[in-house]
Parts: sequence; structure tokens; C-alpha cells
Amino acid sequence: MKIIYIILLSSFIFSMNKHLNSNLYSMVDTSLISDDVISLKYPLYSVIIPGSGQYKLYKETGIPNQKTRALCFFGLELLSWSTNLIYRKQHNNQKDIYKKFANNNWDFANWISGYDDFDGTEYEDVWMDSNDSYTQIGESSHFVQFWYDGEIRRTTDDDFSYLSSLLLEEIENDLDIYEQHSINIIKDQHFYENIGKYNEFFSGWMDADTNNIIIEITDQNYTIALSPQKNNYIDSYKKAEYLSDISEYALSCIYFNHFISMLDAFILARKFAGKVMLNSSTVYDVKYPLNPIGVRINLTIKL
Repeated sequence: MKIIYIILLSSFIFSMNKHLNSNLYSMVDTSLISDDVISLKYPLYSVIIPGSGQYKLYKETGIPNQKTRALCFFGLELLSWSTNLIYRKQHNNQKDIYKKFANNNWDFANWISGYDDFDGTEYEDVWMDSNDSYTQIGESSHFVQFWYDGEIRRTTDDDFSYLSSLLLEEIENDLDIYEQHSINIIKDQHFYENIGKYNEFFSGWMDADTNNIIIEITDQNYTIALSPQKNNYIDSYKKAEYLSDISEYALSCIYFNHFISMLDAFILARKFAGKVMLNSSTVYDVKYPLNPIGVRINLTIKL
């Protein structure tokens, strides 16, 4: 996370500090620069490849500082892209890890057969609804989709309670419900999120029983049922989300760097042509005239 802030801060401060230095271009004879310098081609170069507009200015003006600016913007671009690609790859690898773990340790048949195991135990409060009744299977708003005898079904369908009772009977008779009804779970991203987030899917974990259950209360006062396997899965899932966040932040830095580089090239071209005027003055307290309280900066750009 720190590297992302460094990229953003460096890009912004680098650009702003250079423009606020009134002595930076004091040795430049702007009268020798042609009208082409104030063209929009420089910011267009930089919006496509950060730093390219600054480098073009360097080639035409010979000012070494422009080459340094170009290298900085381009370096930030490379760093941002590298961070994005590296963390995106790590995110995808981590997704494969937690999906494989879930596929091996969460089972649809186990979820159905073990759903009522906590009813009447000291842990039943976790599944109690607002009327203090044990929530029946499929009564929540979250669902798992699956193929059943050639049709797509959801665990929240109106007839799922009846269907689950038939499946439970077959499971208790040692029948393979997957073969009996060609059941195939649709394991999309919602599936992998639901089995780790919501209590109603807890019994699907292979170690979900009264000997392994772990009850925790979140900061939002929400009671959750956990087990060693579910804990491992959640940790793996959160790690993938963290890697994804870093990748997305790096992508935001890329957009930010393009914008700052474009703006920098736009202002520079006009500064050379006398199109930019930057003035500053000290602001004093009205009651205490000798007490400075801030600085007023006026930036004027002639288009």
C-alpha cells in the first residue's frame, strides 16, 4: 500500500514544486522559442505516454530539467504498470488457491445433511431469526445455484425446502445425489463469496460440527460461525482481495500519472511562451496585521 501512496505523492509534488519555483526558468530566453511550443501536441504526447511531452520540450529547448521530468514521469509509469501486473498475477494465483481449497472442503451434500445439526444445541442462536425460530434451509436471501436434472435451480427457490428433504433422504440412504440428479454446482464468484461470508452455508464445510465450531462476534455485532477449515478459507480469500486492491490502486496511479504529466506539459509549454503567470502574496490576519496566516497563489493560463 505504501508504494502506491509514494507513486501518487511523487507525481503530484514533483509537478507542483517545479511550477511553484519562480527561478526555475530565469535563464531561458523565451523569445527564441517558436509558436509551435505552445501547441497542444505536448500534452497529447504526455497523456498517451507520460513524460513524452516533457522529453519533446527538452529536445526543442535543450533544457536538461525537461529530460529529468520526462524520466520521472516515465519511471512512475513503469513502476505503476509493474505493480499492477505483479499484484494482478498474484491475485489470480491466490484466487486459484482459495477456489481449490473450497472445492475440496465445502460440499453441497454435506451442507444439506448437516444443516440442522445445530438446532437444539447451545449454538442454535446463530441461526435464529427475528422470531427466535431456527432458520430453515433455503430461507435466507443468499443462494447457491446448481444444475438439477438439466435445470438450473437456486437454494432460495420456493420448492427447495421440499427438494432438500428428498435429497436428504437419498443421502441418508447412501445414494449419490450428484449421479442421481446430475447435480453440478455453479461455482461463480458469488458462490465463493457466499460460502465464506454467510452462516447459512456453514454446514457445507467438512469440519462443520459441534466439536469444531467457533463462534465470533464482529465489530458490527454480527455473530458468525467458523471452523478451522472455514477460517483458512477466509484468510486465503481476504489475501486475494488485498492483492486485488493493490493492483487496482496501481491502476489508479497510472491514470493519475497520465493526467499530471499531461497537465505538466500543458503548463510548461505555455510558461515558455509567456502564457502562464504565477504570482503569490502573503495573507495577514485582519486583527493582527503582522501575523501571517497563509499564502495566496494566483495562476493564470492564457489559452
